Amino acid sequence: MNYLAHMVLGQVHGLDEEGVVGNFIGDAVKGRHVEREWGAAIGRGIRFHRALDATSDSCEASREARKLLRGACGKWSGVVWDVLADHVLAKHFAELTSCQLVDFARSQEALLERNVERMPERSQRFFQAMVTHRWLIGYAHESVVDDVLFAMSRRRDVAGPVALGWEAYVAHREELDALGLSLFEDMKNWARREVVVGGVSLTPQFEQLNA
Repeated sequence: MNYLAHMVLGQVHGLDEEGVVGNFIGDAVKGRHVEREWGAAIGRGIRFHRALDATSDSCEASREARKLLRGACGKWSGVVWDVLADHVLAKHFAELTSCQLVDFARSQEALLERNVERMPERSQRFFQAMVTHRWLIGYAHESVVDDVLFAMSRRRDVAGPVALGWEAYVAHREELDALGLSLFEDMKNWARREVVVGGVSLTPQFEQLNA
């Protein structure tokens, strides 16, 4: 699952503002002792991000999706599925979350903008690109997802098959949409429960999003 799903599920779990920042920068932060460097609240978000990635990757829906994509995308099927899962979420956002994608994206961008100087440089660059290109809203549109996958393939010398991700999605659209919806429902239920990662217990605080 990619950035949009991480944001939604972070709200379902009840991350506060600093936790949302930690969840956003999770891919750019290494090491086990995140609270020591980032503080308890941001560290909570980083740990939530890591737990979400590990759990969603192991879900049956994700395993089945990767199988469908593997013929075209090879070992990069997981990378492609992360993007496509966000596409499925964006297409069905209102029915899955009871709010509008444009409103949710605007609120998340405003929160992150307030905290951008606290982020690692890599996350700052991504945030600025995300806002400039309106990726959160764009995930609902086929041409944007195709462009994102193509751009990702060009950034990795050996990831050419990522550019075939949209073609693979079209070939299995009905099945992948169903798997994406199933995955999101499973992950919503997971986010509402206690999450334990790295020996740290992350108990849901409240549900901000009616999801």
